[in-house]
Amino acid sequence: MYRQIMFFIFCFMPAFVLAGHHESKGHGSDMHIMDAWIKEPLSGMDTTAAYLLIHNHSEDSDRLMGVVTDLAEVAEIHEMTLVDGVMKMRRVDAGVSIAPDERASLEPGGLHIMLFNVNREIHAGEAYVISLNFKRSGQVDIPFIVKKGVKPKSEQHDHHHDHDH
Repeated sequence: MYRQIMFFIFCFMPAFVLAGHHESKGHGSDMHIMDAWIKEPLSGMDTTAAYLLIHNHSEDSDRLMGVVTDLAEVAEIHEMTLVDGVMKMRRVDAGVSIAPDERASLEPGGLHIMLFNVNREIHAGEAYVISLNFKRSGQVDIPFIVKKGVKPKSEQHDHHHDHDH
């Protein structure tokens, strides 16, 4: 019997571990966070942006109200919009509403997290925690990976499959 149990553990447990959702975090709440990354700032700059995909797995709407991190003095939700042919960035004070089983994409050129007065040099490959504060789900702490440059749309993960969570 011991051999059978050990056989099962060594043969099948890795499959269960690997079968989990790839690059997913935040499963402790109804908010499923994916593809969380920070743009590596240009040398000498103390401002950068962070991006992620949020999937609301609950039966209720929720709202991302704000963000907090010890990486920067100020962390805010911002949005880029085209006004009279000019791209403008503005802070989003009302937060980001996410309906049940819907997704909110914070990505380059749209909604995103701005980090002002970054208090240390950060480099590609490092990870830093940003706390996402939801109206209903509360605080969700997520590790964000620093990456060079803006992630092209062609490299962004496609999420068009169903999940049973």
